Amino acid sequence: MKLLRLFGAGFSMSLRRSVAFRINLLFDVILAFTGLGTTIAAVLIVFTRTDAVGGWSKAEFLVLIGTYELITGLRSAFIDPNLSWFPDNGIRNGKLDSYLLQPAPSLFLASLSLSAPLALIECVLGASVLGWGISSASTNPSAGGVLSWLVLMGAALVVTWALSVLLACLAFWAPKLQLDVFYHSAWQLGRYPTDVFARPIRFALTYVFPLALIAAVPSSALLNGAGVAQLTGWLVIAVVAGGLAGVAWRAGLRRYTGATS
Repeated sequence: MKLLRLFGAGFSMSLRRSVAFRINLLFDVILAFTGLGTTIAAVLIVFTRTDAVGGWSKAEFLVLIGTYELITGLRSAFIDPNLSWFPDNGIRNGKLDSYLLQPAPSLFLASLSLSAPLALIECVLGASVLGWGISSASTNPSAGGVLSWLVLMGAALVVTWALSVLLACLAFWAPKLQLDVFYHSAWQLGRYPTDVFARPIRFALTYVFPLALIAAVPSSALLNGAGVAQLTGWLVIAVVAGGLAGVAWRAGLRRYTGATS
């Protein structure tokens, strides 16, 4: 409960700072509409020539895009503001020192204390596209499909956070190493179903760098349902990823000597 109160207080302060610059809201809305509109336009153009891509129909692709935008919006709102600049602000400029002195878990403060509320616009747009895809599907999702989607979305958020923490922890050993460009480029693969990739890439995106969990797996589960074994497997992956993030953070702190030392 303490962490939830801290999270709420941080979000409240970030929201007040964001609304103080209203022109930013306008530009964020325009950019979000432009980016999503470009993606949807490309999908609609492709489906004027075919009925399925990698076994996915147009409605399934829209569900996939909507789910991807939801996860991306949550990541942009709550994870990126903290960890995108961690090597610079956290390690080299010494902001981590202040986190270590506060009476709260340093991993929470470093990864979730700040937020960018305006990024939640992407979630609103993603939910709209998700609803469009569901209404266009030949069958409505079952109660089990909706529940599976919710469970897998939770697992996807944990994996997203864990991957960001693991990449940020590399700064403890290599402060000048910048992997943001690679991560953001790889993240774009999450907007496509893994079925369109060759088998080695599909394996990597599922078990090595599990971006398949970001959107493709929850979207498939929403429309087609998911078995207990599949849900259990992905929950195990989420738990393992979260555990590895915690281990890497503690190992990094043992190596960290402070920005002023």
